[in-house]
Amino acid sequence: MHPGFVPAQGKISWGDFNSVKPFSGDFGFDRGGAVDRYYIENFLAEQSAHIKGNVLEVADNAYTLKYGGNNVTKSDVLHLNAGTPGATYIGDLSKGGDLPSDHFDCIILTQTLHLIYDYTSALKHCYRILKKDGVLLLTTPGISPIDRGEWGKYWLWSFNEHSMRKIFEELFPASSYTIETFGNVYAATTFLYGAGIDEVDKWKLDVRDPAFSVIVTIQLTK
Repeated sequence: MHPGFVPAQGKISWGDFNSVKPFSGDFGFDRGGAVDRYYIENFLAEQSAHIKGNVLEVADNAYTLKYGGNNVTKSDVLHLNAGTPGATYIGDLSKGGDLPSDHFDCIILTQTLHLIYDYTSALKHCYRILKKDGVLLLTTPGISPIDRGEWGKYWLWSFNEHSMRKIFEELFPASSYTIETFGNVYAATTFLYGAGIDEVDKWKLDVRDPAFSVIVTIQLTK
């Protein structure tokens, strides 16, 4: 089947997608990795020069260590739940808590904003706690399954390029941030079904169609 092929009406061959049940109930992590992480990790790799100095990451510091490496002098982790191993700050980002102002060189906020009811307040706190010239690296879901586990009850929002532009233009100078989207109908479909990253054609993931955004990325400099 050649790229761009569209079957005639009534001639669709559904194959493995002829099911109301996904291949995975865990975003594809149990099949080798989630499709959306392809975009998230490419974004962080491209922005790795900003992951340096004192870095704050939400939930854990895996991406801080992977993409910052020896350029990171201090790695902090913000988690919602007390007693979480490795967490150095506990609390809700939208409330700010004990997070110090003008303190971090970089904040890594991946796949978190949609879990925060008052996401505007969370973004304001991110800006407050960044040092001058500090960088926020943010990703958020577009088209996505909803988590079946502990985070499902917190899953409140879904964003696209236009909603994120509207939010950011009301909060920050236009010259301070860059917004991009990644995905297409193939990426969205394979992600929704829970195909593993090694089960898909990565070259197809690189095609961008803003009508089917799987991931929205934002780089903001204070």
